Amino acid sequence: MNKHRENWMAEAGAKRFLPNSKGCFVCGEENAAGLQTRFYAEGGQVKMSFRGRAEHCGFPGTVHGGITAAALDECMGWAAARALGVFCVTAELKLRYMRPVPAERSLTVTAELTRHNRRMAEAIGMLVDGDGTEYVRAEGRFFPMSEEETRDVEKLLQYHDGDLRFFGGIKDEA
Repeated sequence: MNKHRENWMAEAGAKRFLPNSKGCFVCGEENAAGLQTRFYAEGGQVKMSFRGRAEHCGFPGTVHGGITAAALDECMGWAAARALGVFCVTAELKLRYMRPVPAERSLTVTAELTRHNRRMAEAIGMLVDGDGTEYVRAEGRFFPMSEEETRDVEKLLQYHDGDLRFFGGIKDEA
């Protein structure tokens, strides 16, 4: 088992937040139009919660499918990155919308890795509300970035007290 996977398993039961960026549409704290959420690891999964606002809607009261796709894509990408210890880029994203996603409701995206090797990671995700109603299911495939590319991306992240540092100390070495 690799070092990153061992760390992942050791932290599997605790809720720990991941770093974020300032401008990202999904996790950017300074992106007024974005979801302004935080990803966290819990129970071997990566999760995020958000509440769709009027500016996220395609129709009144219904969150646009592209917004939910972005949330699922990012969450599954973080699940892949957590397991591999490097950032990943999306190779393929497949979504199944089961019902319209309501705005102004607390929603949670959950993602987990299903399979990986050094060349590809596969993840599944779902978007549910607080009652457990499932709105969207997703599958994704992700290409791992190199350690050098990961270092470049990680320089753009901001860490808060207690956030997980799982890229092999790459940020600390920079």
